[in-house]
Amino acid sequence: MIPLLLVVVIDLIGFGIIIPLLPFYAETFGASPQKVTMLMVVFSLSQFIAAPIWGGLSDRYGRRLIIWITLAGSIIAYIFLAYAVTLYGLFFARAFAGFMAGNISTAQAYLTDITTKENRAKAMGLFGAAFGIGFILGPALGGILAGSDPKSPNVFLPPISAAILSFIALLLALFLLKDTRSLIKPNRKQRIASLLEALRVPNLSQLILLSFIVTVVFASMESTFSLWSERTYNWGPKQNGYIFAFAGVCGVIVQGFLISKLVKHFGESLLCRAGMLLISLGMISVALSYMQYHAYLSMALIAFGLGLFMPTISTLIVNIVSEQRRGWVLGVSQSASSLARIIGPATAGIFFEFIGKNSPYIIGGLSLLLILIMFRSSMKQATK
Repeated sequence: MIPLLLVVVIDLIGFGIIIPLLPFYAETFGASPQKVTMLMVVFSLSQFIAAPIWGGLSDRYGRRLIIWITLAGSIIAYIFLAYAVTLYGLFFARAFAGFMAGNISTAQAYLTDITTKENRAKAMGLFGAAFGIGFILGPALGGILAGSDPKSPNVFLPPISAAILSFIALLLALFLLKDTRSLIKPNRKQRIASLLEALRVPNLSQLILLSFIVTVVFASMESTFSLWSERTYNWGPKQNGYIFAFAGVCGVIVQGFLISKLVKHFGESLLCRAGMLLISLGMISVALSYMQYHAYLSMALIAFGLGLFMPTISTLIVNIVSEQRRGWVLGVSQSASSLARIIGPATAGIFFEFIGKNSPYIIGGLSLLLILIMFRSSMKQATK
């Protein structure tokens, strides 16, 4: 398990390096806010299309081989990104990177193969911690490499550094990961069919809808924040890398140290709604920010809210179905989140460009508040 987590951490640091650079990289080619957010859309769309393909191939040929292939593909994608000379080249690099992003979902499947029912929860917690480390160190390092000037970022060093890290992860995967083909239990059910089936389960549809909407709102913030901070504070990749790393620290504090104690005292249902409220307040707070420390306070609200919401909504979704159906329902939830990461940036880019830089945050924050008010009683019923 440790070799796999090491591969994931190193790979995700590389992935995180790119986050603060992308909006400014696209703007060097004259991209509008809508086109900038479409970079996130094309990545998520390619990932959504590729995920079942890699999943099926990993069932047939083994997780290890697919991790090797997708890590090698990520190296190529980062090199394409480093040498992009047009906006179309940038889009191609991100689409290819999204298609090769199957290494994380395959790594999760690998983890379920090598763990037992008794130690799987602990293993998944360690996997989540690996995510947290990657998304703390990656953006901070990427911001430093890209520099603080929003008009002329270093567009070469971050993707090349990400390629080097993916190469190191590939070497580790080649020499340390064991074959798990004898442990694999294939699941051929199509994701869209599974999603439609889940929507017919009482109360489950409401929980999946909540997860979908929150992910849409968060993806809207994630895809436009660098554009917003550039126009509000003249921040470049470095400053945005720091604040995304700060958000990662906040998330790790909640999910790593606080959530289990809070659940014992307040229960998943209340914490789920509290998380939505914090995200809503954080989004509105971004729109009202006028000093730099306000942005950090707003991001803390969003990160703490997400840290409360994500583990509790997952628990509530899992608890609605039988133990034999838990893998299926988590896959359905992940599919809904993947769709949300396509819709969120696409709509946010339109709002940002044609309504104003604060509009994605006001619309997103008010939408969550409205859902909390209008569906409060039904949400309580769904989360019992």
